[in-house]
Order: sequence, then structure tokens, then C-alpha cells
Amino acid sequence: MNRAQRIVLVIALGIALVAIALTLNLVMTDRYLASGWFAYAPNTGVTFSPSQTDDYFVVVSDRSIMEQGAVWLVAVGTWTLASLWLLRSRSSEGTGAELDAP
Repeated sequence: MNRAQRIVLVIALGIALVAIALTLNLVMTDRYLASGWFAYAPNTGVTFSPSQTDDYFVVVSDRSIMEQGAVWLVAVGTWTLASLWLLRSRSSEGTGAELDAP
């Protein structure tokens, strides 16, 4: 595979990893949006409970941010390692050219 093909492969891998990371983050966000306190009037006599909801949403929000950050760190790390491996300089095998350097 020549260098131009490797560059196209690195770009395609980056686009694929972005799509995977966005999908995972969307799934995680939907999971948090589906949870919570849904007891609004007229379902109950209490319309707001600040002692329970404030702490709950802060914890959920921080956890969600940490998980999404971890997804992006893994995606960027994977892309970086794959790019370094694909675009590394390759010496010609069997010529001994790397041994001739002073």
C-alpha cells in the first residue's frame, strides 16, 4: 500500500471513529434522559422536590460527562495509534540501508 492509500485509510478510520463515538455518546445521553423524576402535577400533589432532584441531576450530569469524555479519549487514542502504525516510515527490507548510516 503506498503512502497516499495509507493517508486515505487514516482519514476514513478517523471518520468511522467519530461516527462510533457520536453514536455511543447519543446512546449514553438517551439513557440518562430516560431516567429522572417524572412526578409532575397532576400526577402527584408535589410539583418540585429540590432536596432530591438537585443532587441526582448533578451526579448524573458529572457521570455522563466523564463517560462521554472517556469515549472520546479512547477514540482519539485508537486513531492516533493506528495512524502512527500506518504512517510509520518503512525501511526497505533486505537492503541493509539502515546499517549504512554514519
